Amino acid sequence: MKFRALVSVAGRRDWLDIEAESTAAALVQAGRNGARVERLDVVDVEKKAEKARFTHSVFLQETLTLLRAGLNIVETMEALERKEPDPGFRRVLADVVRRLRQGATFSEALFQHAALFPTVLVAGVAASETSGGLADTLQRYLAYDEKIGQIRRKVISAAIYPALLMLVGGAVILFLLVYVLPKFSVILEGSGRSTADTTMLLVRTGQWIQAHPLLFATMLIGAFAIMAWLLISAPGRNATKAFLARVPVLSTIFATLGLSRLYRTLALLLDSGIPLSRALEMSKGVVPPGQSRIISSAILRLKGGETLTEALAGTSLIPPIAESLLRVGERSGELASMCDKLANFLDIALDRKVDAFTKLFEPILMAFIGAVIGVIVLAMYSPIFDLVGSVGQ
Repeated sequence: MKFRALVSVAGRRDWLDIEAESTAAALVQAGRNGARVERLDVVDVEKKAEKARFTHSVFLQETLTLLRAGLNIVETMEALERKEPDPGFRRVLADVVRRLRQGATFSEALFQHAALFPTVLVAGVAASETSGGLADTLQRYLAYDEKIGQIRRKVISAAIYPALLMLVGGAVILFLLVYVLPKFSVILEGSGRSTADTTMLLVRTGQWIQAHPLLFATMLIGAFAIMAWLLISAPGRNATKAFLARVPVLSTIFATLGLSRLYRTLALLLDSGIPLSRALEMSKGVVPPGQSRIISSAILRLKGGETLTEALAGTSLIPPIAESLLRVGERSGELASMCDKLANFLDIALDRKVDAFTKLFEPILMAFIGAVIGVIVLAMYSPIFDLVGSVGQ
């Protein structure tokens, strides 16, 4: 079973994710090292996300504006509930207000809707409730979310042109197979001359598509459905990322992307006052599975007394420039700031790699599509040329 525990150690409160066979075992794990367990919730992993349509950045920006204006958190949530147009999210805000009035903290109220609010946000809010400065925490998260969004938009925009190119190229090839080739097949059959195997294969393919339009349409719809599943669903995206991460050229891009998100998330969590080992544990969700396993090993070494630089030494999570920056941050006590600077450095490297890949991949893709279309056109016209040549003789 999975549990979520709110513990207090030396005046600091923090949420812990725990896996245990029973509630008693979870309490024992949460109470280690003298921690006092204030709350223990069972996490329902099968719980479906609420049907609420809202934008995180807009919600947080409105919350921040009202807090800066002098409203407390209960008044802020009440005001947002009254103006919320979406019924689903309005119910979520009503539940948050109800829990706040019953004495729950803001982080506890948000955690009850974990499907809607990221763990990083909830953890930052929980840390700010101990040290104060909820508005500052929301401001930091908004800046973090904007940076992550910029990276995501850059990667998506780089993939749009190749996707459109493949779509248009596929449509042209399909038009040649389904419409043009069958027209030429009439001429070829009437000539009485033998036809090359490549030409006959293309002609038979076009004729089969014309003879079975429903079956072919079903196959196309199935292919698009699989592509949509791979791009939209969480398991599909994970499978797609795992496959692309094995492609030699793309592997470095995905590795740099994972490192950028890791250190930006660490900067946010550390700046919010969350301990380093706990921040690393929470950051495992933003990196690929291979890097997540490295983080798990690093957490054990951290608990053994090593510094972050020592715990990550020799792994793919600490490129040469990262080691220098992190050591400076550990010596000066500005590890969060150095993690943010390192993320900015990795973003620059990511931009260069994405630009280099698109400049290399797009001409190759255009050449490949042109070659396929050229083969089809050559297969269509070569028998016509032979026929014209024989007539001239």
